[in-house]
Amino acid sequence: MAVRFRYFWLVLLLLGSGAMGRGLRAQGVVDTTLVLPNVMVTATRMQTTTAAASSRVTVIDAAALEASGAQDVAELLAARTGAFLRRYGDGGLATISLRGTGTSQTLVLLDGHRIADPQLGQLDLSLLPTILLESVEVMPGAASPLYGTDALGGVINLRTRRATGRQVRAQGGYGAFDERTGGLLISEKTGPFSGLALVEYAAAEGDYPYLDKGLFPPGEVRREGADRTRLSLYGTLGYTGTRSRLRVGAWYGDAERGLPTLGSSRPRQERQWDEHLRLWADGERRFGWGTLRLGGLVQQSALRYANPFLGLDETGCTRTEAFEAEAQARPGRRWLLAAGLEAGYGRARHPSLAADAAEQHLGAFVHGTGHYGRLLLYPALRFDGYRADTSAVATVNPRLGLNLRLLPDAALHLKASAGRAFRMPTFNDRFWQPGGNPDLAPERGWTYEAGLLWNHGSGEAEATFFLAHFRDQIVWAPTPVGFWAPDNLQRVLSRGLEASYRHRLATTRRFGLDGSLFYTLTHARDRSDPEARAYDQPLRHVPRHQLKGHLDARFGPVRAGLAGRYTGRRYTTTDGSRFLDPHFLLDAHL
Repeated sequence: MAVRFRYFWLVLLLLGSGAMGRGLRAQGVVDTTLVLPNVMVTATRMQTTTAAASSRVTVIDAAALEASGAQDVAELLAARTGAFLRRYGDGGLATISLRGTGTSQTLVLLDGHRIADPQLGQLDLSLLPTILLESVEVMPGAASPLYGTDALGGVINLRTRRATGRQVRAQGGYGAFDERTGGLLISEKTGPFSGLALVEYAAAEGDYPYLDKGLFPPGEVRREGADRTRLSLYGTLGYTGTRSRLRVGAWYGDAERGLPTLGSSRPRQERQWDEHLRLWADGERRFGWGTLRLGGLVQQSALRYANPFLGLDETGCTRTEAFEAEAQARPGRRWLLAAGLEAGYGRARHPSLAADAAEQHLGAFVHGTGHYGRLLLYPALRFDGYRADTSAVATVNPRLGLNLRLLPDAALHLKASAGRAFRMPTFNDRFWQPGGNPDLAPERGWTYEAGLLWNHGSGEAEATFFLAHFRDQIVWAPTPVGFWAPDNLQRVLSRGLEASYRHRLATTRRFGLDGSLFYTLTHARDRSDPEARAYDQPLRHVPRHQLKGHLDARFGPVRAGLAGRYTGRRYTTTDGSRFLDPHFLLDAHL
């Protein structure tokens, strides 16, 4: 790829430092699964359990990550959560949708830091390998009072691997259509210091055969232009003292793939290159009055697209910088409060973007947890200000959640929350030439949810009802002069049900059984214009019904899994006249 980063040597330096102290020697590890405690912070920004949170949260821990067999985050979320995955072919762009929202309306975090592309407003989840991850948290619903822009549909927090001791681990695989995967992890911990280095590589030709009915007579052909490669380098250094903690991380990724045409269309040799470098750090210090946490991330990415058929070969580059400071204190016996500041800068460069495609951001937030017997309260309030070119936007977003343990001796919890969320326009929305509109208003909305959670040791059942109303959704439409332009048009009403059950049984150290079911019902309707044919019709590509289930078994060193996924009808036109039929996918692995 033509675009390279000037400070790539920083990644190599950090990765080379992974083997801290004495040299590592390979060891045989009987069971390397790390079982994490049932702790999450996505819904509160404070440590709590999923049962005590004020909204639904799905946590995929290290054991579930390994048992799933998923190679990337897209596969993982599609199989183990209630999210709907929009995937454009095997190896193609993969984005997520929560509760009927769009792909750019879901916030993706890496160790609590925002990593979505500021130009496109979305993230290709197929480029995020699961081998780098320790756990994944998914919280649907409004989260802007906690995290700011983009969290209309929900939040996905990816927690990266940490060094847990001396370890050398290798894995690899080979599959049909020349699929190859491989990874090497080295970890070391000496006293308060720790380090981890990891390299991962994946490639495939993707040239599977299929029946082409566009030929006369119809015949079997092989898919062309679907090859792909992905390389990831990852490393962390950490220090854990009696009163302080520090962790720095780096992640370099480079991917190349062909973009095959659909059906019997003639191959056009389209290709795409994705490259990114992420550097982040988090520090925490405990004082007599409470805890102070500092964190920041720098991300630089490049996306190159080539289409010889159209004579295109363009590269877009983005850079984001963010810094956050948060202080937590306990002013009394009942409350734990936190307040903080966040500052950020974003910039994008592309042949079709205006020269001033940049923005500055400043945010201030306060949130807390109140304990009143069996009742927990979770208030939050956040102010965000954005400045881009000559325009400025300010928004205030509140949220209130509660968790009530209904019976004193039973793990039956009532959860309820209400919050306001927003999404800032992307660089493409504001600065694309021609058509960009710098005066676009943010998308805004309110989300309400209520549910019950029952936890009985090895099993957990939860049912959640939700209602969301969004306005000023940004829609691109053709103009009379021949190009497309965005405007604040659409209003959306989304309501539905999420129901899940999970059971984990470990009879012996060598035998274990784990299974789950997840059902979602989503009514997402267009409420923009009562005179239009699209009024009160289902949103495009949002399935009304989804049902997912899996069963994993462990017999000593052998693991087996069975997973099924039903996706209901999805409409492809705004007036509901055309749709894709429901389908069922069954997967088994050993």
